[in-house]
Amino acid sequence: MSKFILITILNFITVCYVYAQQKKNDPVFDNWFAQQPQPIMPQTNNPPPPPGVPLDGGLIALIAAGGAMGYKKYKEKNVE
Repeated sequence: MSKFILITILNFITVCYVYAQQKKNDPVFDNWFAQQPQPIMPQTNNPPPPPGVPLDGGLIALIAAGGAMGYKKYKEKNVE
């Protein structure tokens, strides 16, 4: 009796496998672990990045004024 059950189960599995091979595009038999084709995304035309910002005269003058003021405070502290 157990041989009959085993043969029946193997026969059923074989029939299911053959049916699945014939119906590969059927969503019921899709393999979840197989690599699915990735959709091709449209390429966007990204604008180029803006150019680097140079140090202009205003920023250089501000740094120089801060350095001069710091030097003046340093000299005043050392005189006393």
